[in-house]
Amino acid sequence: MDIPNHTLKIKDLGPITECRLSIKKFTVLTGPQSNGKSTIAKAIYFFRTIKQDILNLMMQGGPQMATAHNSADWERTLKQRMRNKFLQLFGTSWVMSPRMEMIYAYTKSHWLRVYLSPDWNHDNKNFVDFEFSRDFQDYLADLDQRSFANISPAQKAREEAALSKSLDDPYETVFIPAGRNLITLLSTQLNYIFTSLEGTQLQNIDYVTRRYTELILKLKPLFESGMVGCMQALENDTERMSRYEKHRRTIDLLLRDAEKVLHGTYRCVDGEERLYLDLDRYIKINYISSGQQEIIWVFNLLFYYLLEDRRVFLILEEPESHLYPDSQQIVGELLSLFGSDGNMVLTTTHSPYILGTLNYLLLAGQIAPTERKRLNQILPEPYRLLPSDASAYHVHNGCIQDALDYTDNLTLIDNSLIDGASETINRLSDIVLECLDTEEKDTCDEKY
Repeated sequence: MDIPNHTLKIKDLGPITECRLSIKKFTVLTGPQSNGKSTIAKAIYFFRTIKQDILNLMMQGGPQMATAHNSADWERTLKQRMRNKFLQLFGTSWVMSPRMEMIYAYTKSHWLRVYLSPDWNHDNKNFVDFEFSRDFQDYLADLDQRSFANISPAQKAREEAALSKSLDDPYETVFIPAGRNLITLLSTQLNYIFTSLEGTQLQNIDYVTRRYTELILKLKPLFESGMVGCMQALENDTERMSRYEKHRRTIDLLLRDAEKVLHGTYRCVDGEERLYLDLDRYIKINYISSGQQEIIWVFNLLFYYLLEDRRVFLILEEPESHLYPDSQQIVGELLSLFGSDGNMVLTTTHSPYILGTLNYLLLAGQIAPTERKRLNQILPEPYRLLPSDASAYHVHNGCIQDALDYTDNLTLIDNSLIDGASETINRLSDIVLECLDTEEKDTCDEKY
């Protein structure tokens, strides 16, 4: 398949009629709601997490031990797990177009196709099926010849490194969905919800929301003393301190900016999540503003992955949710900062403030070398976004279009693609102002 690495093609899935996009270090999806941004983001998540699917199966001892069937092999077992994940991400295939197809090229030799075929056991209804490239098939066939019983951490690390190289993907994919404030509101009930629900009930919770919630539950105890406490805990751990030092500057900037947005610091004390206003005063997290609830765990996760020196492909939906424009600007800068520190970012947004922020970061990435020192005084270099690392797409009417504008030898996001409402609002405002003058009444009537 002669297409660039990490290229996604979708046909007839949800609101998407047809699209093709290349995933770069920093990718932006914009456009009206219900037009397919989340569908594309989930599709990317589906393909980028196959590495974790394979590693999880290894840690379970391989297909035969994981399924308790002596005849189980790697390809069939992996397909079944991917089928379950697909249905949890996109819903039942029975109502989908039979022409539905997704193809993801990790490299020219490793690609995966998802399509629908008739299920003869269910009145020919759509059945989710998969096609692996020849090299991918050979890799899975090789796994069939090996044992993964009692796999050691060192063996897991070797397998992960080899798989990451084959798929050209050294990143851990993390999806932070929209609607985060609801999860925050239920923070004290999350453990009860997850332990009381049956397996089928859990599957009814949106897949990425469930994974995101599980991640939060796992990490909450680490923040008993807040971000500063996490760093202090490294002082007697030489190896972890060495990893932290690689990202110290980025972490310092993250701490500063998080304080500006939250007006406090996060801590989880005895299982209770709090936002501390100073050393003693705090607000329980379910009583803070909706904007703080939306963004607080975004900051925590960025901090955690930087502190642990883990390379991440971050998929973040609507980072602007419930935030004041000034805070949206800060969040836009932090996403670029996180990407420039060895990570990847894909974000969906409706916000002209987020796009405007990314545009001046793109401009900063194109400034002449002679001017960079002067710019550093107001915009440190790690915030800048290089055009070669960026892609932007406008998702509308089932298709996508390149949202980058290349005029005047500059690369910028075409903000007018989402801010067309401003022209309409300004035009109507002018008409209303004219109508306020009774002498212009006839003119007003004519314009309407």
